Amino acid sequence: METDKGKKANHFSSQQHPEDELREYQAKFRVLFENVSSGVAIYEARNDGEDFVFVDFNSAAEEIEHIKKEELIGKSVAEVFPGVKEFGLFEVFQRVYKTGTPEHLPISIYKDERVAGWRENYVYRLPSGQIVAVYDDVSARKRNELMTRMTDQCFKAIADYTYDWEVWVAPTSRVLWTNPAVKRVTGYSIKELMAMSDYPICLIYKGDRDRMGRAFQSALEGSTGNDVEFRIERKDGKIIWVAMSWQPIYDDKGNSLGHRESIRDITTRKKAEQSLEKAEQEKDAELQALKAFLGNEDIEP
Repeated sequence: METDKGKKANHFSSQQHPEDELREYQAKFRVLFENVSSGVAIYEARNDGEDFVFVDFNSAAEEIEHIKKEELIGKSVAEVFPGVKEFGLFEVFQRVYKTGTPEHLPISIYKDERVAGWRENYVYRLPSGQIVAVYDDVSARKRNELMTRMTDQCFKAIADYTYDWEVWVAPTSRVLWTNPAVKRVTGYSIKELMAMSDYPICLIYKGDRDRMGRAFQSALEGSTGNDVEFRIERKDGKIIWVAMSWQPIYDDKGNSLGHRESIRDITTRKKAEQSLEKAEQEKDAELQALKAFLGNEDIEP
């Protein structure tokens, strides 16, 4: 039978020694350090935080900064990255070193003669007093955001001043966006149009609703249409003719974002066509009457 003394000895023998725990922790940290996708740099404070020198630098950081770890270990951060103070990161290092409170340096642009790009940093102090910066190069994301913003601004500038009435309709048939031309064409404001729950049926002249209801449904299903003519009833009750073209919109993964409509007021043209048609009909009626009066003799128009 095992004595209490034997049990106690086995208990202590099963416990991991502090040195073993430290080695295990260091091994796990090294695996994480080398395989994380973010850049990680470790610094040693000098002269009570007046300077910070590199003590480690992972492979992701090497790729981001286009520099090898061997080129910077033991060097001052300001020597390797001369823009670090202007960037604001050096002050963060000093505060974190003195307070032990982690800090986040939001996305900012770093630039020196060697490298430039948008960086986002998280800074921590280890129990050893060393400073760790975990950061990401978000330059591609920022470029995409800027390009998207520029594209949106260009599109808005064009759409706001184009003569045609432009509409972006969601797959649910809800209006997502429209330009100021809506007021000129329909008499309704942008706010009024976007609040419509039964767009576009509520605007279509009742004699064209069946035909255009089918066309609108096909647009929701991803079809393309060009210069489809129909009538709409304005807010003031006036009936006008319009021609509409539409195209589907997809995101970069092929998912439907709805469709875009471009609508032009063609009332003046339709009136001219109707006047010409009426004149032709009147001319033909007069010719038939003249033929009847002359005994159906051949008469050239």
